[in-house]
Amino acid sequence: MSRRPLARAALAAGHAMDGLQGGDPAKLADALVHLAGQDEPPLRFIAGADAIEFVESKAKLLLAQVDAHRELSSSLAHDAT
Repeated sequence: MSRRPLARAALAAGHAMDGLQGGDPAKLADALVHLAGQDEPPLRFIAGADAIEFVESKAKLLLAQVDAHRELSSSLAHDAT
């Protein structure tokens, strides 16, 4: 598939959302400029309260999966000789 139709579709989707998105695009732009100007900008930035809620939920799920098999996972190192 050519990139142009995909780009046009993405642009059209963006225009269709204009004014309907949960956050303020201008505030997001300001936040990104602020972060980019830091001496050590973050590797990841979670933008928006809805995104924070999703990421926190995903993080809790991943931690539960780690805890479910922690002993087995931790037992996989080479035995000391």
